[in-house]
Amino acid sequence: MIFYHGSKIGGIKFFEPQSHIVGGNKKIVFATNDKNYALAMIYGTGDEVAISYVFNPYTKEKDMYIDELQPGKLELLNNSGYLYEVESKYFQLSPEKLEGEYVSYESVPVFSEIKIMNIMDQLKNIPNLYLVEYENVEESMYKRGKSLIANEIKHSSKRFIE
Repeated sequence: MIFYHGSKIGGIKFFEPQSHIVGGNKKIVFATNDKNYALAMIYGTGDEVAISYVFNPYTKEKDMYIDELQPGKLELLNNSGYLYEVESKYFQLSPEKLEGEYVSYESVPVFSEIKIMNIMDQLKNIPNLYLVEYENVEESMYKRGKSLIANEIKHSSKRFIE
């Protein structure tokens, strides 16, 4: 099975684990089984955008939301980036049960690299995807039963240890 990891950097052959607060300062590599999630996170460290899913009882499908956590940060997605495919055998579910994320504690070889010329153009073609601009985030999260405060803590850029 293939997992995905998004990056601003091309030419990566191996993902090396990095210290991360979510893993209790353990060195971690993140990946997801959702290509769209990986695309959205290429420029999202958590301070810029947050990704969440909500089951839609009318369509019986998951709706994906990309919330802009700072004004103008959705514009970051109007850049190029790289989508990497990695083998799922290196990953396990995140012990913290992070939505859509898997973790590895070892070096992970890259299976393939796909250059994305404009991430936003790719995302706009996804059905059931909602881009929520900064001024609408609080109301939108409330309607979805999400907490802005909890989201800021879980996805803070300070989660990476220097």
